[in-house]
Amino acid sequence: MKRATLVAGILLAASALGAVDFPPLVPSRDALKARREKFLGSLPPHSIAVLRSAPERRMSHDTEYLYRQDSDFYYLTGIDEPDTTAVLRNDPSDGKRYVLFVRARDARREAFEGARPGPQGAAALYGADAAFAEAELATRLASWDPVTYRFSGYLAESERLYLSDGDDAVWAARFQKTYRDVRDRDFGPGVVGDAGEILHEMRLVKDEEDLRFLRRAAEISARGHVLAMAAAAPGKYEFEVQAALDGYCLANGAHRMAYPSIVGSGPNSVTLHWSKNDRQIQAGEVVLNDSGAEYGLYATDITRTYPASGTFSPEQRAIYAIVLDAQKKAMALVRPGTRHDDIEAAAARAQTEGLVKLGLLSGDVAQLLQSKAYRKLTLHGVSHWVGLDVHDVGRYEKDGASRELAAGMVFTIEPGIYIPADTAGVDRKWWNIGVRIEDTVLVTKDGFDCLSCAAPREIEDVEKAVRSGRR
Repeated sequence: MKRATLVAGILLAASALGAVDFPPLVPSRDALKARREKFLGSLPPHSIAVLRSAPERRMSHDTEYLYRQDSDFYYLTGIDEPDTTAVLRNDPSDGKRYVLFVRARDARREAFEGARPGPQGAAALYGADAAFAEAELATRLASWDPVTYRFSGYLAESERLYLSDGDDAVWAARFQKTYRDVRDRDFGPGVVGDAGEILHEMRLVKDEEDLRFLRRAAEISARGHVLAMAAAAPGKYEFEVQAALDGYCLANGAHRMAYPSIVGSGPNSVTLHWSKNDRQIQAGEVVLNDSGAEYGLYATDITRTYPASGTFSPEQRAIYAIVLDAQKKAMALVRPGTRHDDIEAAAARAQTEGLVKLGLLSGDVAQLLQSKAYRKLTLHGVSHWVGLDVHDVGRYEKDGASRELAAGMVFTIEPGIYIPADTAGVDRKWWNIGVRIEDTVLVTKDGFDCLSCAAPREIEDVEKAVRSGRR
């Protein structure tokens, strides 16, 4: 399909969108079980892993933030509830490899918050071998017998402990007390490891379950970006553009955005993490929109830059062309075996060459790259992992060198150029031009799949998408 035809189809679909364009996705219990088995298989014999859910967090006074589960905990359990502990054991004497400790039933709290499965329902609902009330955790982990002078329980029968506390400081303190009580009598695991060290390597290479949700997050967000382009116009406010995109994502199953949406116009386009989104857009300015949905706790990360008036000025077009060329050259390198740093290097060279050609940087390109002088106008690196977190886990180096890409890795490619007002040595015609183009990319066995490229990137397509809102 020709690019123009594709974009026209997206715009037509966007103009006739119903309330829900995507059926909800449901986590696969089989996929979650396979992850747990893989995780347990990576542990030494006689090991136990204890993982805690994220705590609820207060926003103000007696109002809490919308709950967001700890990503490592969710990756293995699929449980999006607080006050839950998962215990995984690789060779248990009772055969119970996956045990949950959950909130007890409470009729009054459930009237406010919704039904809880309780211990009786949690095992069947979440695929556990057993489930108990959270209040039983300490005694199930370790119980002292004053007659035999021995500890029994999950910790007592383990030689190694792998822990993830979900950033729940209160729970972590209680757990550490239980662990110290056991160790003070020379029982239980003498070695404590970070469960995240294993989980983050697993999460770096996405499985099919990850990709189902990552594709959905990117697809919804890309359509939202089309609507945002159509909503942008002189006289509109940045938050109106944000509402077009965020609203579409929420209407199609996203419970939240993956990060605070950035809609910066004119002078705000050169502020990397502008999030107030409260300025009125003026004619002749660019609008930089960095927004992505979180779907089923999976993130996407997309940035598009477009002209508020529907047509780029010559200076805006020139900067945009450099950034787009840099993204394409970096993206063309994506395949198994390419090193992550090669992506950065390709984008940096393309942007530096373009800026030198325009006279916005001066000097030898090689020296500008070596000294990183090009960062005066580009400011940031061009890639990070994406998954359950928008800046996802996983090391960027391995064995002392930049990591080689492998099929299943997902990351951004996001070159950008930013020229604030009063930039020394730069003609004012270039001031307040900020351009970033960012997409979420999957490494495949033969190359790559751009998950978010349904959002227009070519100059003519971007201008057309903006002008479509003037009908």
